[in-house]
Amino acid sequence: MVEVVGDLLRVAGIEVRREHPRGSLPANPSPLPSTRTADLAEAERAAGFRVLVPELLGPPEEVLLADPDPGGRPRVVTLVFRGGTVRFDQFAGNLSPLFRKTAPDAQWVELAGVPDGAIWMASPHPLTYADRTGTEYTATARLAGPTLIWDTSELITYRLEGFATLEEAVRVAQSVR
Repeated sequence: MVEVVGDLLRVAGIEVRREHPRGSLPANPSPLPSTRTADLAEAERAAGFRVLVPELLGPPEEVLLADPDPGGRPRVVTLVFRGGTVRFDQFAGNLSPLFRKTAPDAQWVELAGVPDGAIWMASPHPLTYADRTGTEYTATARLAGPTLIWDTSELITYRLEGFATLEEAVRVAQSVR
């Protein structure tokens, strides 16, 4: 569900403030906590939801699982493509934000097949991740910033980073299977 309240946009698990970042972006991104590699089958078993792949990108070059609970279930599954320039994050959405972003150009956009639409951010933006204990990790816009965020009726949230234009990001997002 996408919510727009004033300068705040929300998709389950992600909160975006339409304002200029306070201060400068960090020089070095901090990785998500307890990240490890896996294959797609293992990622799906561990995540507890169906891990999807953008068909237009082909198989991922790397699959990352981050911030596991005591039973090993990751909070975030990341698929990496194009030498690390494209990331596709997936997680079971919830009401409290895992990710907070600040982007003055954030906008609500329509995405076919997604009744509530999506959020598009065209420029670099800071990202803060809150882990299971509430510890916050601040990172730069890892891939020069452009990001498309949406969720599904199954309460899975998707974040696609690394495409320069909204049109290209939407085309790839619509190939997710």
